[in-house]
Amino acid sequence: MKKERITNGLSETLLQAIHKRLSKNEQVILLLNRRGYLPVVRCSDCGHVRICPDCGVALTYHKNQNALVCHCCGRQFKFMEECPSCHSKNYFKAGMGTERLEEQIVEIFKDHHVVRMDADSTRKKNAHEKLLQEFEESGDLLIGTQMVAKGLDFPNVTLVGIISIDQQLYNDDYKSAERTFDLLTQVIGRAGRGDSKGRAVIQTSFPENEIIRLAEKQDFEAFYNLEISMRKAMIYPPYCNLCVVSFTGSDEMLTKSASKVFLNMLKERQKNDFADLSIIVLGPIAPRVSKISGKYRFRIIIKCKNTKKFRFFLSGLLKDYAKDGRFSAVTAFADIDPESVL
Repeated sequence: MKKERITNGLSETLLQAIHKRLSKNEQVILLLNRRGYLPVVRCSDCGHVRICPDCGVALTYHKNQNALVCHCCGRQFKFMEECPSCHSKNYFKAGMGTERLEEQIVEIFKDHHVVRMDADSTRKKNAHEKLLQEFEESGDLLIGTQMVAKGLDFPNVTLVGIISIDQQLYNDDYKSAERTFDLLTQVIGRAGRGDSKGRAVIQTSFPENEIIRLAEKQDFEAFYNLEISMRKAMIYPPYCNLCVVSFTGSDEMLTKSASKVFLNMLKERQKNDFADLSIIVLGPIAPRVSKISGKYRFRIIIKCKNTKKFRFFLSGLLKDYAKDGRFSAVTAFADIDPESVL
């Protein structure tokens, strides 16, 4: 993308590819794994960003609802034309969600039928099936989040465009590479399922990235060898189990203190009673989204083996923590091998 001529987030290469396929009456799928219209609403004059008061994350603007939505807690806020800080009406349109992508594609390809599929457009009963039927019967372009990446079999789809993959690729989860490779290989497989040869265009600022290169080649074995060597070197599953002990509370400092006290208890108990228990402890740290629904979050990550002895060790810690009256307002819970550590 650094070398391309960009039109509203779309590269010249991708736009030309879409034109070519549509001229042949073939179908196109565009993947953008971010719903809404604008992922961040920022004032162009003073730089103020509209933030969810309960979660501390940027609110997403949904044009169809004319509302600001928190994608963490689900709260909606009325969109005000004026900046609440400086009263300017100039908002910086940075980033893009599926709503905005749909708007731009409709504007560029005026004579073609565009279908959008995401969590917003599929809220109603049977909407998912109706949209897929609509695309099969009369659609030219299907725009959607990761729900368009798997399980679709349309023989007339000969082009897949991945609008942006970089954010997912550089997440702070040890599974980021695996999830990115999985998503890319799945969505690439939607093109060329009929008689015509398929093509995929991946928009990225990091084309030299090894994960993207291997996904491009559909080289599953090479990706496995690369990823398993990284997991082994960094001691991540399957070379260990992960236990995430989470702390949530409405008082940030109290919640942080609770996590530190728990960590000290853990170190002391292991030293005195479980010296032969091999564990690696990370934290306590705040996750990427450090506050949800008014509750602050801290976590301790334990690399371990999920044995009976470890579970006995952990349950004893949680019981002792629950007896500490100082932290009655801070909830602590453990999750072994969670789907995500974010």
